[in-house]
Amino acid sequence: MKILITGSNGYVGNFLAEYFCKKGIPVVGVDLDSMVRQRFYPNFRFAKCDVRSHPGLLRIFADEQPTHVIHLAYLMDPQHDRNFEDDVDVNGSLAVFAAARQTESVTQFVHFSSASVYGGWPDNMPWITEEQEPRPRDWVYAQNKVRVEKVYFDSPHPGFKLVNFRMCTAVGPSYYKSGGVVSVLAKSPVGLLLDGKDTDIQFIHEDDVKRLVELVLNDPEIEGVYNLASDTFSNTKEMNPKRWKLFLPLPKALFRWIIAALWRLRLSSVSPTSVNLVAHGIVISPKKLQDRYGYKFLFGTREAFFDAFEKRRSNGTL
Repeated sequence: MKILITGSNGYVGNFLAEYFCKKGIPVVGVDLDSMVRQRFYPNFRFAKCDVRSHPGLLRIFADEQPTHVIHLAYLMDPQHDRNFEDDVDVNGSLAVFAAARQTESVTQFVHFSSASVYGGWPDNMPWITEEQEPRPRDWVYAQNKVRVEKVYFDSPHPGFKLVNFRMCTAVGPSYYKSGGVVSVLAKSPVGLLLDGKDTDIQFIHEDDVKRLVELVLNDPEIEGVYNLASDTFSNTKEMNPKRWKLFLPLPKALFRWIIAALWRLRLSSVSPTSVNLVAHGIVISPKKLQDRYGYKFLFGTREAFFDAFEKRRSNGTL
């Protein structure tokens, strides 16, 4: 087995690379940059490449001959330049898929999509299954995920199995950037109740992601769409280490207007298209994947959050 991971410098890409490298499996990380600590991962090789470069990807695939591809290279943060965002997310994903299709060594292609493809809608109810059609609403990241999913499954390749993960937010102690959802929930002195309602939240711990991805990589028959999430959910009030935090009711329309104004003035990196996701939680069912392996989760949503919070606070990355 040799694994090629696009977006290897991102949070999920990095912890998967480290996990499999330490298990003695060669990993090729493809990204625009590599973290210093990745130089010390055993069995890790970094290949600098823009995923939009099909010739560059073909050279890397030809040189490395990976057996498994994990595609994670997307722009998670909203961009003011929609064309750039589409180019990286969609055209980059198509270039990676094309390179894999042209490489005979590849036996499995794992695409990380997102639970956000189901959309932030008022009628969302637990538990959303894979049979529900994606309806991503106005969140560009989710729209691009849906576009890529469609192209992938409309052009199957007989040489490898395609697995599409729709993953909820992953959290854990190895998150290394400033901010992030754990930091926001833990440090903000005020919480919002949009239209007077709390928001359902679902997290999956990075350790559960590692173990489930490992099961999939060692399963030569698995293919299709699978939700990747814990088997519990919670809400913003329960994700609250500060018991004195004030929760304020705020009309969703007003909150969106404020976020839109800050976005237009480039005073915030939060897009107004995220408001529906904040207001209407998405809780997905992991049963299809869980039943396949008889999997028992190490962490529920609340446990995953507080493990990430406590360990990141102790190591100074919160």
